[in-house]
Amino acid sequence: MADIFEEVEEGLRQDRLTVLWKRYGIFAYMAGALLIGGVALNEYLKVQSERTTEQNASRLEAALTDVDARNYETATTQLTTLVGEDIAPSTVAAHYLAGVRLDGNGDAAAASAVLEGVVGEAEDPSEKLALIKAAYLKADAMTRDELTGFLSPLSEDDGPFGALASELIAAKALQEGDVDFARREFNFLRLAQNVPPGVMRRAEQALETLPPVSAEVSAPNDDAATDTSAEPATATDEVGATDVSETPIDSSTDENSEETPE
Repeated sequence: MADIFEEVEEGLRQDRLTVLWKRYGIFAYMAGALLIGGVALNEYLKVQSERTTEQNASRLEAALTDVDARNYETATTQLTTLVGEDIAPSTVAAHYLAGVRLDGNGDAAAASAVLEGVVGEAEDPSEKLALIKAAYLKADAMTRDELTGFLSPLSEDDGPFGALASELIAAKALQEGDVDFARREFNFLRLAQNVPPGVMRRAEQALETLPPVSAEVSAPNDDAATDTSAEPATATDEVGATDVSETPIDSSTDENSEETPE
């Protein structure tokens, strides 16, 4: 009897599974198809991405060949297309396009515009470098405050790009006559960590050209002392000249010469 009941229960379970499979089996087929299709699509996209990257790299290489050959017109067309497509080598292409604009056409404003167009949030090294280059191109036409605002995305950078930004701002401050600010920044760059050797060397050279602090403080006193010493000397000379001119030497000499015959 127990075997009969077990067979009946097994038959009922199979009937339930058959009903469920007929009702929901399509979803299982769809899930399987999606899984297989997703894997296939991922592999296809991966292959396409690699192929596209290779093609873009070849296009960039061809453009750089034209740059080396000084075929600036052709290189400009190719690089501008790469930059406009916003693809993987766009930022790199922008650096070379800026170089063509500057060296080939002598147009610093156009070179700066190209670099600013790819700065974005200045997160990766190529974007930070583009910001630094643009700042160098625009520095002469900007005040120190404007330059500081322009380089603000690098204000928290404690690496080489932040050091380059601080160096440029210090040089601008020195150009505007703020020697104290420039000295503080160059001293910081001379002693800070993660500062490139070139920046550190230029900071030391800049400090050597600045006037000593003591000379700056004592300069007004020296001028005052010079003026003060000059004034008594002039007064003494005038008094001496007056005394000599007003001394009755001639009159006394005349009296003695008159009394001598008597």
